[in-house]
Amino acid sequence: MVAKPQKAAVHPVTTKQRFMLVRDAHPDCTDDTRANWVIATATLVRPRVDFRRLRRALQKLTERHDMLRLRFEPVKRDWVALIEPPGEVQIEQVDLGNLDDAAFRAAVTGIATAPMPLVGHPLTEMVLVKGGARGDVIVSRVHHAITDGHGMIVLTEDLFKLLIGLPILAPAISHADYIARFQDPPPGRAAEIAAFWQKMHADFPVAPSIGRKAKGLEPLVHNIGKTEPRSLSFGIDPRDFARLTDRAGANNAGIATALFSGFLEGLCQIYDEDQIMFITHVSRTDPALANYAGDHTLDPVIRYRAAGAGQMDRAMKALGGDFLAALAHLPSEAARRGNAYWQDRVAAGAYPGQFSCRQPDATRRIDRSVFSEGLKTGYGEEQRLGPYTLSKLDVSVPRRSSFDLQFRIRNDPQAPGFEMGYDGISYSAGEIRALADRVCELLELEPTAVAAA
Repeated sequence: MVAKPQKAAVHPVTTKQRFMLVRDAHPDCTDDTRANWVIATATLVRPRVDFRRLRRALQKLTERHDMLRLRFEPVKRDWVALIEPPGEVQIEQVDLGNLDDAAFRAAVTGIATAPMPLVGHPLTEMVLVKGGARGDVIVSRVHHAITDGHGMIVLTEDLFKLLIGLPILAPAISHADYIARFQDPPPGRAAEIAAFWQKMHADFPVAPSIGRKAKGLEPLVHNIGKTEPRSLSFGIDPRDFARLTDRAGANNAGIATALFSGFLEGLCQIYDEDQIMFITHVSRTDPALANYAGDHTLDPVIRYRAAGAGQMDRAMKALGGDFLAALAHLPSEAARRGNAYWQDRVAAGAYPGQFSCRQPDATRRIDRSVFSEGLKTGYGEEQRLGPYTLSKLDVSVPRRSSFDLQFRIRNDPQAPGFEMGYDGISYSAGEIRALADRVCELLELEPTAVAAA
């Protein structure tokens, strides 16, 4: 008897996935925007990859995490998620030979950062790039619609365990489980959570005349359309960073809150605003999601009220309290982009995506990992895994920010600092430099290096 082939299981898409599908279908969406939705990693392996072992490990990984077998298909005016049954995985192989360093890095970066179709196409790919005497590179490409920074750490850890034969004890959370149990607020708290965000967003201010709006341009409320990606990066003296960490702790806040408060207070002071609404990014809102490899990105919009000159300790404490309260009232429709709640704010003159504050991805998950030290290694730093030497390659390329102005933390103990990613159409380099200088002044930080890109 021949077993009948299994059919793909049909599921609804998540709220976040529908938002991405709507943006992908927008006529102004370009391949440059789509390429920004691919989470790519590249690892150089010496002397060479054991291809059969890698394929077996990937096979088990895709069996464990059904989101790796998910694809989207249109149905009438909506989409569905189809999850294929476990099957034989494919790993594309590309032989680059013995290229010089510059040509090799350019070729690997091109493979890693190419756009990935969102509809009717696999949303994860692995490519084995053969580099001759240099070694092999494992390139992993996963669409942001099915994972996030935290999820990538989960997938990386599980793949390492499968490669070396370590047990994986915690069960994986399926796509269906996530929708049923974790996407929406618990029924018993739904009214409480909704009331919290209604209070937070009461009298939601119209977008201030800063950046794009000050130049008479329409806001990019869906984060698509023409932009000119720019960034300004500030290195900070580690001793100043340590002092700021201690100062934040004395105010019941973390280093991220301290840096965010400096950025937001700087905005208020330079542009003479008494309050700013900004987006931050939250990944896991429930301990049960610690081993979930799917995307659980939430984007709560929080109010910052100007503290005034000499009041940064008060600003840190207040912002820290707001962060904790926001985390205690998630998930919520108020923390998702593109939905009816978001559109209501936009219709009233708000621009929730005008400013963003972002922490380093998945730091807590990395700290708890059995491969913590390896996951923390920087680009080009070597680590040992059995008979292999591994080193991460930097395949990042300048991309448009998802927001007009985003403040990002570089939480490297040896080279701490911050970066501002911005739209060069919305802001001049001089405006951004003045804002960065004000952040350093407010937080008593001494820049050690400044780099523009």
